Amino acid sequence: MPSYVTHHIFAATVQRVTDDTCAHIAEANPAAYRWGAQGPDPLNYYHAPFPGAVRRLPQRICTEPPAALFEALCHAATQERGTAALAYVLGFCTYYALSRVTHAFIEEQADRLVLFMPGYSAEARRKMVESDIDGILISSYIAADPVSYEAFRLLDPNAAECTVFSRVLARAVRETTGVRLSPAAVYRTLHDMRRVLHLTHSGSYLLGRVQRFEHLVGKSGLASSLMRPAEPLAADCANQEHRTWLFHGEERTDSFCDLFDAAVPLAVSLQRAVLSRYYQQKPLDPLFFPTDFTGESVKK
Repeated sequence: MPSYVTHHIFAATVQRVTDDTCAHIAEANPAAYRWGAQGPDPLNYYHAPFPGAVRRLPQRICTEPPAALFEALCHAATQERGTAALAYVLGFCTYYALSRVTHAFIEEQADRLVLFMPGYSAEARRKMVESDIDGILISSYIAADPVSYEAFRLLDPNAAECTVFSRVLARAVRETTGVRLSPAAVYRTLHDMRRVLHLTHSGSYLLGRVQRFEHLVGKSGLASSLMRPAEPLAADCANQEHRTWLFHGEERTDSFCDLFDAAVPLAVSLQRAVLSRYYQQKPLDPLFFPTDFTGESVKK
């Protein structure tokens, strides 16, 4: 999946072109919309770096058919007063659209990175690709220095909306997976994610210390892969040169930005369907969810 800044920039892009009602709801509840754009990723940070059942949930959520999850999110949102919960679900739409379109690309780029970083694990290479793409999009869309830009400030874990959408995600997860996830646990993940992002993006001076620690424990890229590089990697992880890469055996030459643009109308159409589901109680059409979050086709 793309990293958090990329998801934020994508959600902001969708907000500019989506239905006026959706855009207004997102503008009125910015924290809820921004956190929704992170999908289930905050759960990855629960009591990090210690493992646990909550940290395994995002992988499960992203590889199961998503239709039931979105129905549960919409149903939970209707149980809340105000539009903060709806803004969160609208943000979640952008996460799904971008993830399903770009996941295979990121995996391909991470595999290719073996040639440049042979000592890195598959997970560390994937994070390096995501961080590199984050930096490129920050330069392109925000016009800021990728290293010094404190992107973690985009996510406010103390906003009033956080308690609302924490209940929404907890209910939806319990309904679709059977896992008893409390709103308090969801709320904790927001603070844990913000803490980790603050630590890993608080300045380039930290990079040398982190890399020395990784060398001592024999795990290259364990944490440094989360830190945005000062310049785009020579490996061209965003494929701006339009090299050939494989998608389910098919040769493609899309860059990440091409895929980014292609995902926008998918997010817009899904947001409109969610809006109808919320206000008119129209069930979501399963055709909106032909794949899971990783782009794998949903078996009928």
